[in-house]
Amino acid sequence: MGRSWPRWGSASRMAVACAMVALLALSGLAGGAAAEDIPTPEEYTAHVGGDAVITLPGALKLDGQSMVCGQRPTVLDSQLDDYGAAYPGFLILNPRLLAKVSPPVKMWIYAHECGHQFRGPDEETADCFAVQRGRRQGWLTPGGLDEICHFISPAKGDSMHFAGSNRCAYMRRCYEDPSIR
Repeated sequence: MGRSWPRWGSASRMAVACAMVALLALSGLAGGAAAEDIPTPEEYTAHVGGDAVITLPGALKLDGQSMVCGQRPTVLDSQLDDYGAAYPGFLILNPRLLAKVSPPVKMWIYAHECGHQFRGPDEETADCFAVQRGRRQGWLTPGGLDEICHFISPAKGDSMHFAGSNRCAYMRRCYEDPSIR
């Protein structure tokens, strides 16, 4: 199809401007042309082909844990170039890569992509959203946070992400925030 859509949340190199176009379209501030650049889950799966499938809201389970991101579906795409990503209105997970990580890391990846749905394209905000959600829901313990930090520690910073060690330090502060219930 030759069409390339900006997305949030992938560790792939992408311009901040692309994420802002997506955020503007989500918020209704962009013109019609920008909204056309954001696919529906059906358009995305048709475009990528392969084994990509749409999982309805509330139907996804990761290691027996139901994962919910409001009324947003999740596309399972084993050809995605990362563990997860997000477009306004839906999440994308790579089940092939997720099979290689521990349950807390899988759930954090999902919650991070869900964070983009509620908080926009900022990566640190999505990280904080994810660890606070995990703490509130009881699936993220201090040991699980250690696993997440170990998972992201090798990551180098880029235009969208701080280096893994910086992200970890920030997530630890978010996790320990006493105001989170």
